[in-house]
Amino acid sequence: MIESDALFRLAQFQHAAEVALRGLETARQAGLGNWYVVTTLVANAAEAFLAVGHTAEAAALIDPLTTGPPDRDHWLAHECRAEIDLLRGDISAAAGRQQLIDAFPARISGLEFARESGQRAVELALWARRPADALHEVNAALARLEDPGLTVIFCGRLLGAGMRACADLAEQARARQDQPAAVVAMAAADGLVSWADQMAGAPFTDHRFVATIPAERATWNAERTRLAGESDPAAWGAAAKTWDGLGCPHRAGYAWWRQAQAQRDAGQPPALAAAALQTAAAAAREHAPLLAQIRALAERARIPLQAQPAAHEHSRKAPAPYGLTERELAVLHLLGAGRTNAQIGAELYMSPRTAGVHVTNILRKLGVTNRVQAAALAERAGLLDTQA
Repeated sequence: MIESDALFRLAQFQHAAEVALRGLETARQAGLGNWYVVTTLVANAAEAFLAVGHTAEAAALIDPLTTGPPDRDHWLAHECRAEIDLLRGDISAAAGRQQLIDAFPARISGLEFARESGQRAVELALWARRPADALHEVNAALARLEDPGLTVIFCGRLLGAGMRACADLAEQARARQDQPAAVVAMAAADGLVSWADQMAGAPFTDHRFVATIPAERATWNAERTRLAGESDPAAWGAAAKTWDGLGCPHRAGYAWWRQAQAQRDAGQPPALAAAALQTAAAAAREHAPLLAQIRALAERARIPLQAQPAAHEHSRKAPAPYGLTERELAVLHLLGAGRTNAQIGAELYMSPRTAGVHVTNILRKLGVTNRVQAAALAERAGLLDTQA
């Protein structure tokens, strides 16, 4: 158990899984299948599989142990199951399971368990698009580490998730032109920086027993550029490369997604963003929430994630209602949500003038005279229920 955990810290994930599974088999042959250590070994193996993006393999180990509610011997397996639920895209199931775990009275306490549990809660809130809740979870987890000691070297991922929450909040504030909210987000980020500084920078200082620190540091730095409103493609590329070198495809995929996003926002050639986004999509297999975000960006930026279908396949495709093109359907979705031409242009990577041309064509094809009528007709016709 200790050996597999140490190997995990050294990013030797495959070896960590093998050691944990070997220990599991030994325990079962000795008739100790119900021993609580068995659950820990299963969780260690599952964590290693999750690190290398093998969600299905982790689920095959964890699902049989989580058919009932959390109990004294299986709550750690339920922690893993909550993460698996999230990766499968079932965010409500993950949230419900996390609530059961948090309420379990006999839950093991300790700095390490508090940090890991807090980290999972943060990432659940982030993928549920609740950055304010994620930031609250980060601060709560850090508060529980009043005397973190050696565990501070394992806090890079938690801090990076907190900076991601701050960057999300800052982006939302800028989109709403809410300067006070942007100031609050920046102040929250300063608080995280201050906490890391109080720890003498240990969470992001290379340590021989924590192989992921360089990647966590690169992600932290990249999130800080996004917080400042100038998301740096090079910083995200460095983070992706570092995670990929560790064999962590989901972490690398997140960074490649952000890189593509930053490249399009900076007006770089579409081919550059396409390369990053296609790589991100390949890395995001078995991470449903990330893959959904990658696909959404690909649709907005008109970047194909796969080879285009043959011409005869296009000919068999049913025409869109009212003769609308795919691009016009994408504009119509945003129009129906009350977006202005400038907002439509920013989201679909076109100029406000081009967005206005699309809106004019949509009104003509729908046979209406204004945006309100277009939105009403589109809703009645079910056009807003179909993704472009």
